[in-house]
Amino acid sequence: MNQYIRKENNVNKRHGKWEEEYSSDKGKLMASGKYKMGRKIKIWKIYLDDKLYEKSRFRKNIIKTKRYYADGKLMEKGQSKMDVSANEQHWYYFGDWKYYDEEGKLGYIKKYVNGEKTDSISFKKKKIRISLKNNE
Repeated sequence: MNQYIRKENNVNKRHGKWEEEYSSDKGKLMASGKYKMGRKIKIWKIYLDDKLYEKSRFRKNIIKTKRYYADGKLMEKGQSKMDVSANEQHWYYFGDWKYYDEEGKLGYIKKYVNGEKTDSISFKKKKIRISLKNNE
């Protein structure tokens, strides 16, 4: 686990199964998954305080991601893309990202093109109060 492989110019690249630990304002994050020659592949899971927070599937340059509430219900899901050049990596959202409320109901959808939000659609019902007065 947590291995490196030497690539061109004697640069070490992550390879094989890895576990990574991060801290955030939400708590302790633990990520587990696989690297191939320095790039994440297949399924990666991120746990927040020992509960599944995010599950991502890496395939070529497309990443399909689902994030979860602490009770395990789906919070959001969508796709992102990683463009890699010789000097840098650029990661961005694309397509529809769906966001759910804590009851599991679809709340809204944000639409992205090359990382730019182009539209959003809300599915939340707004309550309208009508007051009728009888003037008789």
